[in-house]
Amino acid sequence: MTLLIVSPLHNEVHNVSGLVSTVREQRFRDFDWVVVDDGSSDGTAEEFAKVDTDHLATVLTKANDGGLIGGSDFSSWRFGVAHALPRKPYSHVMKLDADVRLAPDYLDRVMKLARGRVGIAGGVIVTKGMTEQKFHVPGSVKLYTTDAFRATASMPTALGWDVLDEVAASLAGFETRVDSDAHFEMTRAVGASEGEVHGRYRNGRMCRWTGYSFPYFLLHCGRYVARRPYVVGSLAMLWGYVVAGRGPFTVEMKKAHARMQRGKLARALRNPLSFWRDAYKI
Repeated sequence: MTLLIVSPLHNEVHNVSGLVSTVREQRFRDFDWVVVDDGSSDGTAEEFAKVDTDHLATVLTKANDGGLIGGSDFSSWRFGVAHALPRKPYSHVMKLDADVRLAPDYLDRVMKLARGRVGIAGGVIVTKGMTEQKFHVPGSVKLYTTDAFRATASMPTALGWDVLDEVAASLAGFETRVDSDAHFEMTRAVGASEGEVHGRYRNGRMCRWTGYSFPYFLLHCGRYVARRPYVVGSLAMLWGYVVAGRGPFTVEMKKAHARMQRGKLARALRNPLSFWRDAYKI
């Protein structure tokens, strides 16, 4: 099995050293790594060249088309994948963001998990205050089999792609799995590349675009009430949902996502303790 890792970078000068270290320390070694410098203006490319003394990565450059948010992040990742994937028969494709720090056995674990019907795999965040549901793999560390990746290839390059890609894979017959023993940390909150308040606004907009009903959205918001920035963050999240509009994703995709949400909600109502254990306990 051969893995293609692609990392989109935009103004990540303070994160590249840690990123190189986390890749260097992986026990799984059968990978190629492509880094896409997405129009950085802070010396990211120069710093990366300085710290990547083992020449682990091939570095590509492209113009930025919207900052390190949603569309540009995704389009830069796809740019790297499109460059590398035709050159070699890779079995798996991964997105690895600059603010991620993987446990040394992370790739080894998720590569073993992602095979057959399991088309998307990942681990769990162990950074304090950043718990995510174990039914979902965050886009910053998402690993696909090549067949599952191709099932998502026609999706719009827009905020919410790393939620609905799992829906697209499901519609194509693939499952998403999380290994609770595959751990990673993050140097900033998920979606907070441009600040935590802006990240909450983006989260609200993503929820609307990916098909969250308003009642389910309010339940989703409940997970963030006790997290900084508290009231301001909650209001930003609500405002993002209200002003988002329909978004770029198809009605079919959003309906399929809503069905998945209703299934999770039904599980939570039947047995809240069991659901919490399955969704959050590490």
